[in-house]
Amino acid sequence: MAELVAKGSTNREIAARLCLSERTAQNHVQHILTKLDLANRSQVTAWVARQDVSTRG
Repeated sequence: MAELVAKGSTNREIAARLCLSERTAQNHVQHILTKLDLANRSQVTAWVARQDVSTRG
């Protein structure tokens, strides 16, 4: 889900891709923000980028 946010997908696009309701997708995005202590979707994008770098070694 975080990767879809990082790619710029809207909640509606995420919902369609994962066969969820738009509201459920919105809730999942909000939980990601809360769990990672991030303020917005842009910070999710930065977080995902950091994860990709750290897993490459």
